[in-house]
Amino acid sequence: MTLEKTNHKIKEQALALMESQSWKEALEKWEVWFRETQNSHEDANALHDRAICKYHLSDTVSAIKDLDAAAELQPEYGYRFSSRAWMKQASGDTEGAISDYKIAIKLEPEDVVNQNNLGMLEESKGYKSQAVKRYKIADGANKKTVQKTEVHETKTIFSEMKSVYRSKESLKDWFKFILNGFTLKD
Repeated sequence: MTLEKTNHKIKEQALALMESQSWKEALEKWEVWFRETQNSHEDANALHDRAICKYHLSDTVSAIKDLDAAAELQPEYGYRFSSRAWMKQASGDTEGAISDYKIAIKLEPEDVVNQNNLGMLEESKGYKSQAVKRYKIADGANKKTVQKTEVHETKTIFSEMKSVYRSKESLKDWFKFILNGFTLKD
């Protein structure tokens, strides 16, 4: 078996372990993959996934460093900043989270998840009028998506993500999904 195929198999194992929430074992696989794979530190998705494992093993500082590296590799991709914002928020760095959500929104202004999350943080800091503006943007974008989905009956990943704001139960399920490391868990 070639080194490339072996490394691909290790990556698949790491992802499968993450899916089963075996964070320690998944991180061990990621560490092997990063050591053995040429230019591994140029793979933003792998850095992100390793960060998720580190976060679940309470190594938030190192996890955020991986997310920093992923954001440096893809500075125009809002998801890199929203992921880091979420992790900063979860670890108590509200100001850092606010800053990253603002970058994510600048890159992807229609992203209702980022608008809503930033609104919640702003509200927690006492910036109620700014939070209300964020909620209105999120709600308006969500209504447009609902109308498009109903008219065209075309669903996209983005429209599905936005759909979590249609009900409190959907929003609750979405936050549970995020807190479980972007994995489904009953």
